[in-house]
Amino acid sequence: MDVLDFVTKNLNPAQKDAVETLEGPLLILAGAGSGKTRVLTHRMANIIGQGVAAPDEILCVTFTNKAAKEMEHRIYKILSDMGAIVHSQLWISTFHSFCVRVLRQHITLLDYKPFFGIYDSSDQLSQIKKVMTALDINDKMYPAKSFQSRISSAKMMGLSPEGLEKSSKRLMDQKTVQVYKAYENEMKKANSLDFDDLLLKTYDLFRMYPDVLQMYQKKFRYIMVDEYQDTNHIQYLLVQMLASAHRNLCVVGDEDQSIYSWRGADIKNILDFEKDFRDAKVVKLEENYRSSANIVNGATAVIKNNSQRKDKTLFTSNDAGDLIHVREEKNEYEEGRFVAKTIQSMMNEGEGSYNDYAIFYRTNAQSRVLEEQLRTMGIPYRLVGGVRFYERMEIKDMLSYMKLSINPADDIALKRIINVPARGIGKTTIEKIEEYAAQKNISMFEAAFKACDERIFNAGTTGKIRRFLELMTELQTNAKDFKLVDFYHIVLDRTEYLAALKKDESPEAQARIENLEELDNAIAQFAKERGEESTLTSFLEEMALVNDVDSLDQEQNSVTMMTLHISKGLEYPYVFVVGLEENLFPSARSAESDSEEDVEEERRLAYVGMTRARQKLWLTYAKMRRVWGQEQFNPPSRFIKEIPQNLIDFKTSAEAPRFVSRYGSSSYDSDFGGGAGKWGNTGGGGYERNKARSQSYDDVQDFPDYDGDGSSGSAPFSKGMRVRHPTFGVGTIYATEGTGENFKVSVMFTDNTVKKFVVKYARLERV
Repeated sequence: MDVLDFVTKNLNPAQKDAVETLEGPLLILAGAGSGKTRVLTHRMANIIGQGVAAPDEILCVTFTNKAAKEMEHRIYKILSDMGAIVHSQLWISTFHSFCVRVLRQHITLLDYKPFFGIYDSSDQLSQIKKVMTALDINDKMYPAKSFQSRISSAKMMGLSPEGLEKSSKRLMDQKTVQVYKAYENEMKKANSLDFDDLLLKTYDLFRMYPDVLQMYQKKFRYIMVDEYQDTNHIQYLLVQMLASAHRNLCVVGDEDQSIYSWRGADIKNILDFEKDFRDAKVVKLEENYRSSANIVNGATAVIKNNSQRKDKTLFTSNDAGDLIHVREEKNEYEEGRFVAKTIQSMMNEGEGSYNDYAIFYRTNAQSRVLEEQLRTMGIPYRLVGGVRFYERMEIKDMLSYMKLSINPADDIALKRIINVPARGIGKTTIEKIEEYAAQKNISMFEAAFKACDERIFNAGTTGKIRRFLELMTELQTNAKDFKLVDFYHIVLDRTEYLAALKKDESPEAQARIENLEELDNAIAQFAKERGEESTLTSFLEEMALVNDVDSLDQEQNSVTMMTLHISKGLEYPYVFVVGLEENLFPSARSAESDSEEDVEEERRLAYVGMTRARQKLWLTYAKMRRVWGQEQFNPPSRFIKEIPQNLIDFKTSAEAPRFVSRYGSSSYDSDFGGGAGKWGNTGGGGYERNKARSQSYDDVQDFPDYDGDGSSGSAPFSKGMRVRHPTFGVGTIYATEGTGENFKVSVMFTDNTVKKFVVKYARLERV
């Protein structure tokens, strides 16, 4: 069997077409669960197997280390089965990892030292706060996180502070430009880059040194980009630069899964690919191999309501499977209880293991109630996207010691650990060292030495600083002389960090010791996998680039909980998507936006969540949910309404309010245009008519008063009164309760959402 037959023997016609197309620009539109990784790996194997290019002449870029490792493993397996021997290293990595690799070779051209540090988000925020203090900018009036977000946006657009100033458009206010400029100076002084710099500095390198760009253009004769719909502008520019010479660019993606505009992803990159490359070939992968037919058809019906998409339709040959379960609950606690009970019931019936279940939500705040209910029922769970392992205090402390050992210019690392564990070096002393460093325009490490030599501090303080500097000088020598695993143990021992924790017998200290042991395991595993390449520099580099999905432990038998944004790329047999209510999902911000694009992105998020499910899918919502201490009554999400009724099994357990007998119909009947019969499922699996039903938002006319005030005529607001809220607009008061300072009104707004306010604080005005 020849190479082409071998790599295409188990592919469908569209997949085969994509794998066989090697030359020129190629756009592969890969629907959810359509086997895009299979196509990418087999296409790369085809290029190598046919001798068109060597393994290290192909650049394959994806978005998570997990995806890159899986792809690399699969390609080696295919090549091994083919009998092909690989002598050179494959270039399969994330954008950030690729850029680090390039910068390690050429960073000196940009006037940096070779061993540069990489700042994570919290390090970056600390640096911005330091800059703001120096510029005398009030953090309360101008939050540091706002500057961080704007600086990141500028870098994703490929703009330096000078670029912003020269731009004809006013893209950034002058204060942000001022902070950005000072921040860049501090980062240069610290010989460190933030995440966005990794891409921007590589772009600058290629732009300023055409011969370096040309070297990489010649090296990578074929380029493949996974998840192209998630690329931002700077990633787009890098890809265009590298592919401009040979134009052998293959991009794979699905515009229906573009959900990261909030972090700079530009859906136009994939939608306009054929404009960038007029001769591009387009291959559509539309057959879903992951999910049951009902799930595929339901998700397809939802996403078809978007206008920003290519003409493609997902289909499957899989069995119809269960209907999509839609569940209405009284409040978020009942919703959480339903999810927990359903999982426990299915487990008792032998349906899979806890690993097979996933719960997705729109915001991290929703996890608390769900966690409580899972804990109550003794269901093990893991939370993805909470406090990450490498962001825990003791881990960051250790990594800071290691960073400072190879990069003494890293002021943020020094400030973090100069008095950890406690050495008697107080806040005032640290501030004086920082001020001295700023005056002399040197690092804090150098400033500490000079301050001691010039006797700026008293003898006691000077002695404490000198002992710290001697410790760090010793660790800098050790970092060069010892292997990574041994060096970590030296740091633990010489800093007395572990000894200090052992003296503290609290449960928190024990948990921190266990985390330090786990870091030891991570270092040992890294050394085992990377062999001679397992240096301190490469370890710190890899740890800086790890993300939530990369650290997901599949061995732990537990229910997985995460936001919908993190869920992309994953799949589970049983999926619960909770909180499907207007103003939560879609979010209030997108629902109130004048731009339809915002709602379309929320719809893509719903599509992503639905298509993670293989066998069974639950969509749940609560009639009432407490937000910022206020009860909110929102109608079911429009995304549920967009699913054909014949694909849904609807149930409710929501209790009826006292007025239900007077007005009668269910909110689901009203909002979705009919009762159980219209859902085509009048038996036990359909709407439970014997359950109490909820009031239709469309039928609200006159409600009996709640216990308390509201009808006496003396209240400033009464039933039926039209009012305006500064955020939610115009609405009608339909109920009142309480007296005096506790007087509350429930208002139904024009979009049928119901919100309860304490009048004293609500800023309501009569219309």
